[in-house]
Amino acid sequence: MSSKVILAVMASFLLPAFAWGQAPTDTPQKLNAILCLTSAQAIALASSMASGQTEPMAINLVNKSAGAEVCGRYIGNAVVEIEKTENFRGNLYMLTALRFAEDGRLAWSASWVTPFNGARFERGA
Repeated sequence: MSSKVILAVMASFLLPAFAWGQAPTDTPQKLNAILCLTSAQAIALASSMASGQTEPMAINLVNKSAGAEVCGRYIGNAVVEIEKTENFRGNLYMLTALRFAEDGRLAWSASWVTPFNGARFERGA
């Protein structure tokens, strides 16, 4: 019976952290970055910047295509919640999702890694 109580107490401490998708030892870090509301918008932003657009121009393009302000500069304390790579239209992107400590919002960042062609990685010129 006491082992069930101990497990229940441990679960009450650990489950809220898992619900947020972070380990209980993760601490928020200060962040000042360009982030977007979805991973697709972050990929569009990274793609625009990889093709030579400046930050303000790339942000403006993504915001116009979404019809709202979905990408911009965010400042606050956040925890990295998700990190993954994604192949989108033959390009490989590193995606990062950040959870803000203040209000629990999730925001996305993406960076272009390389063109992806089958089993080969290629760097474009």
